[in-house]
Amino acid sequence: MTRDTWLGRRRWWVAGAVLGMLAIAVVLVVVEPGSERARAGDPRSMVVVGDSISASYNDEPGSPLQAWWSLVARELGYTPTVLAEAGSGYQRPGAGCAGTTFGDRPGVFDQPPPDLIVVEGGRNDWARCDGTDLVEVDPEVVLAAADDFLGRLTRAYPEARVVVLAPPWGPLQLRYADDVTAAVEAAADRHGCEFVRMDGVLPEERTPDGVHPDLGGSQAIAETVLRALD
Repeated sequence: MTRDTWLGRRRWWVAGAVLGMLAIAVVLVVVEPGSERARAGDPRSMVVVGDSISASYNDEPGSPLQAWWSLVARELGYTPTVLAEAGSGYQRPGAGCAGTTFGDRPGVFDQPPPDLIVVEGGRNDWARCDGTDLVEVDPEVVLAAADDFLGRLTRAYPEARVVVLAPPWGPLQLRYADDVTAAVEAAADRHGCEFVRMDGVLPEERTPDGVHPDLGGSQAIAETVLRALD
């Protein structure tokens, strides 16, 4: 039995308790900012494109499932629009291989021009969909997909600040992390996007199932993003 398999089985019962509310479809969330640091006047807009690390959480302060983007938006006074889908990525469609990739997600390219765009993802891009099966892919496939998406995104919103997060990576499938992260970083650099590394944000104790963050993990992601945005 591999370490990945052993970790996954050991955490299954914990994941069921903590992450039983995980979304499997596209989540569109628009919420009002509630930050002490919110600026006077019209709220600033923030669009989040992501996978389950964004889709499977909420905007409820004090909830164990409060999202990293909720923490960021409330701290900085942004109104977030969240376009996220579990299982998805730059080249991999979500929702059991029947959903959307980042690039074909409804709403991504027809928003009112946002002030800030944060792309969270790539964690699922170690594999592609072959029907309902997953097949490992070469990092060049990830690079091409990320390059295409970020190119389209920066052309669609030339005035927006575009921040690309390194895939927040827990202990499962960790062998793919370096190659996928390098591909996403290279694509971000090509298009002048700010790249934020996520080294160490999701150790074993912050990921009940080895992939998804608990509240401490979401807080760690948010704190890393806030430092980058400061």
